[in-house]
Amino acid sequence: MFRKNSPLQLLTLAAAVLLFGCWVIALPDRSELGPRTSEVRFEPVKLDSDGFAPLRLAGAWRLTSGDPRLGGVSALAVEGNLLVAITDSGAIVRFAKPVSGRATVSIRELPDGPTDPRYKSRRDSEALLRDPAGRGWWIAFENRNQLWLYDRQFSRAVARIDFGPRRWPRNRGIEALANDGKVLLLFPERGDCVVEVRGASERTFRIENAAGRISDAARLPSGELLILNRHPTALGFSNSIAILERTRKGFRYRDRIRLGVSPLDNVEALAPERLPDGRIRLWLMTDDNFQRPLRTLLIALDWPIRRPPSSPRLSSPPRA
Repeated sequence: MFRKNSPLQLLTLAAAVLLFGCWVIALPDRSELGPRTSEVRFEPVKLDSDGFAPLRLAGAWRLTSGDPRLGGVSALAVEGNLLVAITDSGAIVRFAKPVSGRATVSIRELPDGPTDPRYKSRRDSEALLRDPAGRGWWIAFENRNQLWLYDRQFSRAVARIDFGPRRWPRNRGIEALANDGKVLLLFPERGDCVVEVRGASERTFRIENAAGRISDAARLPSGELLILNRHPTALGFSNSIAILERTRKGFRYRDRIRLGVSPLDNVEALAPERLPDGRIRLWLMTDDNFQRPLRTLLIALDWPIRRPPSSPRLSSPPRA
């Protein structure tokens, strides 16, 4: 009797678990709190400066705030004396660069976006780019495969590009944005291609020596295009940064530099800034996925004046 009933019981249990999972996914998991300001605290974090060579570690801080929306950072930009971050739940975060241990942070949700705002997956904003034509900011929504253009104050949406729900698989859509003049460069998370959008037309180019997923991209004031990569390992993540250059057939990486953070630190955001003395500073942030013990880190690295020399430690990251 036990042998006869066992398969039926297992099937019944499996069906119940599946139905419960579908019910949980269908529940709203996002609520909007509206515009708020609160205090953000910068706790200095000790990192090994040799782990970022030939970049110079200028500082590292752990960010905490009483506003629960400070987390899940997926992209970053510099706006005057402020840093502007977006989270993967559709929030815009503005705060001053760390000078003392505390500052004011301003957080608000995007005014509009794909479909129902009650679901986090429909506000999965992963990439941020200042519009080359000066109209505002482009934001990419990964799970919806859409680009939205917002005005300069993020007060309203002014344009949208929809690539269709089947263009990229779930959680493998646009993860980074950059520009080449007025041309938009889109980087799907898989990390093996670049989609070039020029007006109403688009072309896809292969990255010859792709290695790892793409987290973010940024154009240096000097014109070089930087790509932030993450590589899953048995212990967590291996993060790196590299220059992406054009070839006759597409793109390829050079001068890959590993980032000496913890394997649990998922570096998701990158923004360059030209300092008054002419140096280039890179601001990076990690994604804590709104979960402990993961951290929201802000890291400042100074880009060397001369191009980083190729060396054995700039090789491709080890496999998991």
